[in-house]
Amino acid sequence: MNKYPSRSRRRDFAAPAVSPATTYAGEQALPYVAPALKLAKTLTEGWVRQIDGIQNKAVISNLSSTGTIVDANCDWSSTDSLTLGERVLTLTDLAVMEELCRGTLLPTWAGATGARNSMTAGNPEFVQFALATVAGYTAQGVENGIWQGIDLTTDVVGFLSNDGAFDNAGYRASILAAAGTEASPNTREKIVTAAGFSAANIVGSAGAFHEVYDKAVASCPAILNKPDIAFYCSPKTAGALMQALAAAGSNQGINMLGVNQAFPSLQYLGIPVHVCPGMFDEALILTYEDNLVVGSNLNTDYTSAQFIDAWQYDGSDNVKISMRFGLGMQVAQPLDCVVGAYDAVIGD
Repeated sequence: MNKYPSRSRRRDFAAPAVSPATTYAGEQALPYVAPALKLAKTLTEGWVRQIDGIQNKAVISNLSSTGTIVDANCDWSSTDSLTLGERVLTLTDLAVMEELCRGTLLPTWAGATGARNSMTAGNPEFVQFALATVAGYTAQGVENGIWQGIDLTTDVVGFLSNDGAFDNAGYRASILAAAGTEASPNTREKIVTAAGFSAANIVGSAGAFHEVYDKAVASCPAILNKPDIAFYCSPKTAGALMQALAAAGSNQGINMLGVNQAFPSLQYLGIPVHVCPGMFDEALILTYEDNLVVGSNLNTDYTSAQFIDAWQYDGSDNVKISMRFGLGMQVAQPLDCVVGAYDAVIGD
């Protein structure tokens, strides 16, 4: 009898039927599953809390308090101010099932590495090149999925959307919005003034950074003392911020450098700005790194990767790369997060 029936069911797919039966599953390539996940920039830079080794679900616990200090007296005067909150991070099973033509990939590999044209697709260096290429593109997909979600039969729910679209429907189904409404939001929401993400306005009193920061001051000022507090934005939004900084002071820029200045790191009012390639344009988040949680099933027996020389078995000219892993997102304290976007996204 199987001692762990729930584990086996997670991989018991109804189709396809295997005929004829075979035990060939390709060459194991498990080391490439971790890069496929961890090369996403948001994860590589450590801009979120990462939890690996999840088999299906994980409970994210957090304590909050309204204050523990009371008048001194001769007895206990507990105010029951501590509240234990729990949020569940659920993994979505994902797969990469790529079929690549040797006739196309071999010349690319030879050109990229300087390999001799006489080398074959069975060469270990070619196998590593194919796996690394697929892992790299998978990492881009993971980066997008963390923020935008992935629209599949079972959606990967991202921090800002569940289907890759930054509209009201996608946002309201996201991790941060969690089916909240404009009147009763799940997080702190700020409708950014029209054109507030443009370079001309982004740092002004009607700009996205000022308005999101002002919302935090009014609604959740305690997060401003967190050591890991940060803004999160897309490269386009970061570009608008850099243009605004370069044009500051009648186009003299910071320290009178104008556009002749480098921005090794961006800040707004001393708060770091994390530029995440997977973020939507015209979206801005202010929270602390530990509040955003990304989970995976790395380091469990639920991940797998194979490199299959299909051309040896089916008469094609293809190689196949398969990867299986799980991914999920959650927010620990929704009310410690400020989301800024235009009315079309946040307004109901």
